[in-house]
This record gives sequence, C-alpha cells and structure tokens, in this order.
Amino acid sequence: MNDLHNCLLKQKQILESQGHAVAYISIYGSQNYNLDINDENYQSDIDMKAIIVPTLNDLIYNSKPISTVIETEWGQCDLKDIRSYFQTLIKANPAYIETLFTDYYIVDDRFKKEFNEIFSLKDELVEKLSAQMIRAMYGMMCEKQKALCHPYPTIAHKIEKYGYDGKQLSHAIRLYVMMQDYYLHNRSMKDSLIPSNSIELILSSKKNEISLSEATFLMETVLKQGKLFKDNVLSNIEESTIDYSVKDKFIKLSQDIIKNKIIEECRNYE
Repeated sequence: MNDLHNCLLKQKQILESQGHAVAYISIYGSQNYNLDINDENYQSDIDMKAIIVPTLNDLIYNSKPISTVIETEWGQCDLKDIRSYFQTLIKANPAYIETLFTDYYIVDDRFKKEFNEIFSLKDELVEKLSAQMIRAMYGMMCEKQKALCHPYPTIAHKIEKYGYDGKQLSHAIRLYVMMQDYYLHNRSMKDSLIPSNSIELILSSKKNEISLSEATFLMETVLKQGKLFKDNVLSNIEESTIDYSVKDKFIKLSQDIIKNKIIEECRNYE
C-alpha cells in the first residue's frame, strides 16, 4: 500500500510541476480488484486517474476541459478536468465510480472538505443511479468484446502472439461478476469491486492462458448472460420514481472546488 501511495504522490508532484492543480489522484485498475499480478511472466501496471482544477484563464477563455491519457513510469494516468470528471461520475460510468471507492488515493489539502462530502454521498450516488450504472457496466462489456481481437496499437503485440488480448476478456468477466455481486447478492459497491467468484478464470484469461477459440466462446457467453441479467434488473426498476437530486449535489461540489481554486488564484495575484 505504501508503494502505491508513493507512486500517487510522485505522479501528483510531476503533474503539479507541469502547472496542473491536482485535486484528487487515485489508483484505477487491478489493484482495486485484488487482481494485480507480479511474477516473472506478468507485471501489472499501476494506472491512475488524476483530477485537475481549471485555472481562471481556462475559464475566461473558455478553454476545452483537459481529458487525456498520458504514459508514466508505472503505467497510464488518465488526466481529467474536474468538470468532465463529475459529468462522467453522474453518468454512473463504473470506470470512474471506482475512483470513489478505492483505498488508494490522495486528496489535495485545499479540497478535503469538498471531497469528504463527495465520499459521504458515494453510496447514495450508485444507489440512485443503479439503472444507469448497470447499462454502463454492460456497455463496457461490449467495448471489451469489440477490443478482444482488434489490433489497437497498445495491444497489437498480444493479438499477433495469441490472436486475442486476454485483458479484455478478464475485464468482461469481472464486470459480469460485479453486476451479480451488487445487484443480486446485495454487496456494497466497495465490496463488489473485488470479485466474489471466477477469480482463477479472470486471472488465467488476463494472462492469455486459454486458447483463442475458448476465449471467443467465453466472451460471447458472458456477454449473452450479462445482457439477460441487465434486462432482468432493469425490468424491476421503476425509473420514473428515481430521485436524481444527488446529481445536483455532485455538480454543486465540483463548482465549489473550482470557486475555491479561483479565489486562491485571485488572492495570490494580489
């Protein structure tokens, strides 16, 4: 845990040396699922998401919010403007919801009050947006299926060697287990990040230890089961009765963070 915290701290310092105001930085990926691998054949990256606050100049000149992925010495860092981050959160994107439940994060001291409020609302957010979230989970599974055998530049070497990228299959299986854990077994979202079953299958898929034919069959099967499960969950949710006011609370908190940053800038300018 100390090693992960040190990586976060170093990356935060690097971004700040480049002029970014980092409000929040967290681990994203296998370490959150207890699925990281560190052996002689496979080393899991340490991926992060860093949330930055726009400057007064960014707002005055209506600069496009930053949203980009950069390479670091540990893995990738998803750099995101806080405005875009909160818009993604309230769409219940599980890749960003995860950042609210990880054990590995750093909050900048200037924004601790707002982030403490955000953390206090995180369970309410996923509960109120449960219909959106399961759609987003299934949507991510579909993306993994599309990428399974597609030679994107970052995974082309795996496609050439194995015919598929096992990491895509492992994520699809993990998301399906996560669906069941949260919606069927009533585990908390934090607990649901760590799969309750199929761990060996997830890991063997991740390491490309199964054949191409088995991988494509498994992907088709998990997508079919995932769709059936999603549709069943949605059939029992009366969306017209859902209270989405929690979204407004999150937007207000993001605005407060930006306001405080601008006030600080103005004081420093004086």
